[in-house]
Amino acid sequence: MERTIVIKYRWWRKDRESIDPEHMDALEERAETDIFKMIAAGFLEGLLEDNVRMHDSDPEDGIEYLGSWEIALDKYE
Repeated sequence: MERTIVIKYRWWRKDRESIDPEHMDALEERAETDIFKMIAAGFLEGLLEDNVRMHDSDPEDGIEYLGSWEIALDKYE
């Protein structure tokens, strides 16, 4: 038996501006940490939130990001 499980997630800025490329690693780490916790709690989809401030050029209160995730299961082979 073989089964493939695909986890899809997406991030966007709350203000709808483009995502700072230097924030992507932090968002990836946050997504994976939060998603695995939610999967362990029995969820197959959910929402993500993060606030990132990595550089002096970022606003003092950070940049708010929102996201969503889902699991796509294939059929058993």
